[in-house]
Parts: sequence; structure tokens; C-alpha cells
Amino acid sequence: AACLLIRHVPSSSSARPLCPTRFAMARSPKKSIWGRCCSFRRLAGVVLAALVAWQLWASQQHQESFDRKLRGPAAGAEDTAGQEGAAAFGEVSSAPASGGAAGGAAAGGSVAASGDAVAATTAADAGAATASAVGAATGAAAVVAGKGEQASWIEESRRKLQAYRDKTPVSPPDLNAAVIPSRLKEGRPQEKLPPHKRLTPAQMSEMSVKSLPGHFSGTKYPQNAEELEAFGASWYTAAFHKFGTLPKDNRVKRIVKVEQLPHSGFDAAGGAGHKAFVTLEYEKPDPNLHTELFAKFPWDYHESEGGKTYRMQISCYGDNDAPELLTYMCCEHLFPFRIPKLYFCDINRDTTNYMLIIERVPFGKRGKIQKGRIVEKIERNPFDVLPVCGKYQDYLLDDPAQIYFCLFREMAHLAAWDQQGHYDSHLGVAVKFTQEQFLTHTLPTRKPARARMKGIRMEAAGMLLSKGEEFATKIAPQVFTPRGKDPQMLKKMQEDIAWIAPYFDDIRTWLGSCSDWIAAMHPNLQADNAFFWKDEQGDMDCGVFDWSGFGRSPFVSNFMGCLSGAEADLLDAHEEGLLRMFCDEYKRYGGPDLDYKDMMLRYRLLWPAFVMDCCQWIERDILRECPLEEWPTVTGIHDDKFVDRWNVRCRGTTLINAFEFWPRRPFRTIVEDWVAGPGKPFLTEYTV
Repeated sequence: AACLLIRHVPSSSSARPLCPTRFAMARSPKKSIWGRCCSFRRLAGVVLAALVAWQLWASQQHQESFDRKLRGPAAGAEDTAGQEGAAAFGEVSSAPASGGAAGGAAAGGSVAASGDAVAATTAADAGAATASAVGAATGAAAVVAGKGEQASWIEESRRKLQAYRDKTPVSPPDLNAAVIPSRLKEGRPQEKLPPHKRLTPAQMSEMSVKSLPGHFSGTKYPQNAEELEAFGASWYTAAFHKFGTLPKDNRVKRIVKVEQLPHSGFDAAGGAGHKAFVTLEYEKPDPNLHTELFAKFPWDYHESEGGKTYRMQISCYGDNDAPELLTYMCCEHLFPFRIPKLYFCDINRDTTNYMLIIERVPFGKRGKIQKGRIVEKIERNPFDVLPVCGKYQDYLLDDPAQIYFCLFREMAHLAAWDQQGHYDSHLGVAVKFTQEQFLTHTLPTRKPARARMKGIRMEAAGMLLSKGEEFATKIAPQVFTPRGKDPQMLKKMQEDIAWIAPYFDDIRTWLGSCSDWIAAMHPNLQADNAFFWKDEQGDMDCGVFDWSGFGRSPFVSNFMGCLSGAEADLLDAHEEGLLRMFCDEYKRYGGPDLDYKDMMLRYRLLWPAFVMDCCQWIERDILRECPLEEWPTVTGIHDDKFVDRWNVRCRGTTLINAFEFWPRRPFRTIVEDWVAGPGKPFLTEYTV
């Protein structure tokens, strides 16, 4: 339903957009007949939007009821997509590692910085690495017993990449008591968590300022950067003991510093909440404990209008925060790749306040930037963590294609191990079903739609696309490519997507009609939500963070979250290769054998809805942060007004890439062929 929150029917090309955070009527020209007509048209638009939103919401609820019937108890933990941006976790100097291990550190090993080792670690209580039946390494998450932390994860990554080069099958490791974190031995954290509460703005205003005990720890916890320091070393000691992160015979001696990270500007630290660095000192120095930590916590509802909007979106309109905390608590030892080590997390449902504290990833130093390009080359050793990649800043990457192939490989590994039940302790047991079973038992219960809804969906899609056309041709043509702002192309695109819009629900139903295509997946694994390094042969490996909204879904739909920042030329050149990579790695890690052509069809069928969705953010985010009157002064995508404003950069770049890529594929023909072929049994019946 969020895809069609249309604010008004434009009465003219110069009509100022309405408030992006609520339904409101624009002021009409003073008492003229034309002004009253404009107001009526805007009112009609609001009514139309409400009808469409309601219909899509009802359709989604109906579809989710199908999913619950098929997937059983696991369904409750699924399908909440986060919109988190990456945090700039920090930089360290590139320097050779001591102790015979190559490189600095990737996601954890000891970082050699000015001769001082900064401790880093893998999963809290992970045991010895378990090879697959054919002897391959199980992934970078396990710790090899008897070795130092840095050497262990480097060796794991080496074996993992060698298995990839050798095309060796890899199975999940056995889960014995030695690898399960102590915090999970007292029961499932999910059982301590009450249901999500959808607070009203008035309730949020009242409750978010309260400090109440968390459901996991049973104690109060910091709510912001100031409290991260004010709570003192004794709180950190007790909290880390509670989570089994800190040995009982050790304690946090002092808080060295807490540094709030910027949430705007070129190096903004993500969009889903506030971030901070925390530096600690332990009474007993321990190579398995990090002194450099990273904290994440929600927007303050009272800090600004933007903070108010996003706090409601993220913490209330959907349950995005708790799934991230639960993923760090329950899956650190399960994933086939590294994730930052958890030190503490907690949440209170009554206030929606939460706090997450994890290891700080030691990103490498980034070279000097001039005119949107890295102009300074920095030599790096094998296993040095590469510099942080900002969201929608692929132009700063040395080799974007290698980054995306690495991400697709790890998405495949993640999904494949879920197919083998490796995350059932967290997500519940997934129900297996074929498309034939779906058609027999589930699809017949789908209700028909009223005939007028087909026209409403077409009109609503056309209205959204018209906003995109206006933005690309009249408001901000200077940031679009010549093809992406071509009026004839945009008009044809608008017509095609409007024709396709009534099939959006049918496509979504088809995507979820076979369990081979449904698995646990990161909702938006873009380059800024991972950290990368290369081995001695130049092959890339990565770790992953930002687990907001983690759950099971038809995973091809998550490809859009990964690739929305990819430039059109890269996607045009590597689309087939990326999908082939996923199929091959999905099978190698134990998932079903999928046809890449089938995957290509599924991926391309999602594009029309994706492009339409991009257009909703013009008024909701882009014009809110960069008003109409400022756009004539924006010179391009490297202008400070574009790149330094989080949602202008993120939403704007997505739109630019989508409009440039659209004419490179015959999307309407693809949908027409699907409607006449494999999609025919899934088409909605429209009745009078």
C-alpha cells in the first residue's frame, strides 16, 4: 500500500507538492473557479489514493494469509523489509599484521595500527570449524580452536575462497553445545519479546522519552549517545556479562570516549537511526575483546520533523528494529559469513526505544576524492578491510562489479543454508511445497477483485509515473542521463507500467508459489551494508551487517534492494552473470538446482513495480529535503545539495538508475509473455 500514497492529482506542471508526511490539501488559488477546480481534483486524488492503498493493503493481507498457511509457525518472523543505510564504522591505517598473519583486519581480526593491536573477534562462543562432507570450509563465521582470533578468521576466509575456486560443495556445520552462544542456552530470546506495538504519534511523543527496562536484559539501558557515556563502566560490565560477551573475571575499567556520528553530509552514517562510536578500556586486556565498538539507536521523535517522520516509519509502521536485534542475538554463529560481534542489545516495546552495541568494523583508509572520483591510490595487503562504501556512492569503488558478485555469492550461501533448516531455531521450520501444491491448495482460496480496481490500479500507476516524468524533465533534468529524461521514453514507460500494474499482485503470488524460491534473505544487501577484503589471489570475501527486517521471503525480490544502487551500465553488462552466480552458489551450498533463465524472468518481472515505487519517494523524501526552489542551483549528482542530503542522494540515485536502465529491456513484452504463459493460472479474476 505504501507504493501508492499519492498526494494529489497535479493541476499544473508548476503545482507545489503537498506535505510528504501526511495527507493534506494544498491551498487553492484565491477563490477563483479554477482554484476550486484544482482543489476538487486534488481531493479526488486523495480519495483515489486511499481506495488504492486500502485495496493493496487488503490484497497483501490476503496474500500473507496464504503464506502463513503454507509456511507454518515460521511465517510470523518473515517479510519485514528494512531501509537501513550503512554506518561509517570507522577507518584504520593499512599496515602489515603481526604474528605471521597477512593484512590488517577484516571484520574482526587484530588490527595493526601504530603497533597496537585492536582486538577483534568472530562469533562469541563459536567452536571449531566444521568442514562439509567433501572437506570444504563452512564459512568465515566459525573460529578454529587453538588459534588467535586474527589468524583464525583469515584462515577461514582462505579456505572459503579456495572452496569457491575449486567449486567444492559446502554444507552447514553441526550445531553442538560448543558453538551455541551462552545467551541462547537460557531459552529463545523471541519468547521474552512482547508483540510489536504500533504507537500513534501522540503515544510516541509521550512514551519515547521514558527509560524503561529492556525485555532481554530486564534492566534499563542507554537511549542516546549522552547516556552511552553517562551510564558508566559498571553498566557496560553488567550488560556484557549478561550477554556472555565479557568473561566473569574481567570488567570494563573505563569509557575512553563516545563519538556521535553524522546523519547528514557526504559521510552520513545511515538513515535508519543514530550511530555512535564507543571506545572502552578493560581491566584485563584480552585479544578476544574489542575496545572499539559501534552503537545504533533510534531517531529521537522530538529532535526534528524528519526524525519524527522516520521514527514513526521505522519503529511503528513496521517491526524493523526487533528483527535486527534478534538476528544478532540468535544467528551470529549460524551464518556462512562474518557479522560484527554482538556485545549488547535490548528493546522496550512500550517505548520502541532500543540499543544495539556491536564490534566496530576497522574499515581501511579511503583515498582523496576529487569530483566524485578517488584520485589517491592506497596500497593494501591481503585481508585488509577495504574502505567503507557510502550508500549510492558506487562511483567511489575500485571495482563495483567485483563487489556485486561477492554480494550475490553470499546471498546465495545465506539462502541455501536456510533451505537445509540451518536457521530454524531462529525463524521456525519452513514448510516445503511445490507449485502444483500451491495451485491445488492455496490459490483457489484467492478472492476475485472488483472490475473497477483494474482501472484504479492503472490510473494510480500512471499518476505516480507522471511525477517521475515531471521530476526528470522539468525539476531536475541536470542529474538524469539523456536517455533517462527522454520525454518519449518516459511517456512510453508510463503507459507500459500502467498497463502492467493490475498484474503486480499476480506476479508477487507467482514468486511465492514454490518453496525452492523462498528462503532467509538480507532485505537490502547493498555495498554499504557489508565489509570487504581480498585474499592473496585477489578474490574478494565479505562480512555483512544491518539485519533490520531479516526473514524469509521470495528472495529474488531482495535482489532489487541489492542492485538499486548499481549504475545502469554495470547492470546491463553483468545482469546475467550475477544471476548465474547466484544459481551456481545456491546449489553448491546445498540449495535446490535453479534455472538461471527462470530466475532472470522473475527478476525482470519485478522491475515495473520497482520503477513505479521509485517515483513515490519524490515528494515523500526528495523534495522534502531539497525543495523545488533549490533544484535550479543543483549542478549534478556530485553537488553538495544532492550528495550530502541522505534521501536526496539515495532516492534520487535509485530513480536515475531505474530510468536509465528501463529502455534497455523490453519489460512490457516480458510481462505479456508471462501473462499468456506461466502466469496464466495466477491471474486475478476481475468481476463486476
